[in-house]
Amino acid sequence: MLRTTFPAAATVVLLFTSGAVQAQAGRPLGPNSGAMTLAGEMRDNDGGQGEFRISAVLTGGNFRGTLRLTLDGQTVEAPLIPARSFLENGKCYFRAESGRARADLGGPCDTASIRGTFETFIPGKGLSNGAMSGRVQSAAASAAPAAARSGVLPAARLTCAYQDRRIGVGMGETTQYSLAYSNMASLTLDPAGTYRTASGGGRFTRTGDKIRLTSGAWAGAVGTLEPDRSGEPAVVFHIEENRRADGVHIVDPYTTRCTRAR
Repeated sequence: MLRTTFPAAATVVLLFTSGAVQAQAGRPLGPNSGAMTLAGEMRDNDGGQGEFRISAVLTGGNFRGTLRLTLDGQTVEAPLIPARSFLENGKCYFRAESGRARADLGGPCDTASIRGTFETFIPGKGLSNGAMSGRVQSAAASAAPAAARSGVLPAARLTCAYQDRRIGVGMGETTQYSLAYSNMASLTLDPAGTYRTASGGGRFTRTGDKIRLTSGAWAGAVGTLEPDRSGEPAVVFHIEENRRADGVHIVDPYTTRCTRAR
């Protein structure tokens, strides 16, 4: 069990309260916001309540640190997995593991508020999921200038992938995640309104920060122009916007992110 302490002067404290969170305008967090402490409350779908505390450092878009949570009287403390704990497109994601125990928390975040969902597996308790929300009080005033602009059409050839998952159904089985290449494989957008993928191309239209593929194998797909976690222009095909009338996905079974290969 790893315990990490960060200097209080360099922290961002997220305060969570039961019930509605007071509205407050926030600024985007940047990929190098530094040390922060997150403390909040959770409520699972069975009515159980809990709380968590995360001590982490955000650099290069990834969080490193520890998470401690208590749910229905059972406590788990574990290190964050940096590759699965990151800031991307205005959302904070955290993954922590210790033996068979694990926790995932994530959702939109800025310098004023955070809201989202969680999923935990605690031996002896099993799988739990639910919602969390809170308020942010930030001491890192320099976070906002590092935020990248949305709505920028990428000029480079993008590599497309999605996070596949295999949901455990047996006793003690947890959800397994892995990165999978998109059916598109790659995406290149031309300002003249044409697109190319590994298997063909077509045309697209643009309205604000949205593009719609209007012809070719991916006709009907809707992409959002969002910066990736490093601030580079990227395209995200959110699964909620990319299902046909019969419910079948247009691109991939989960949200697809097309980013510049590094």
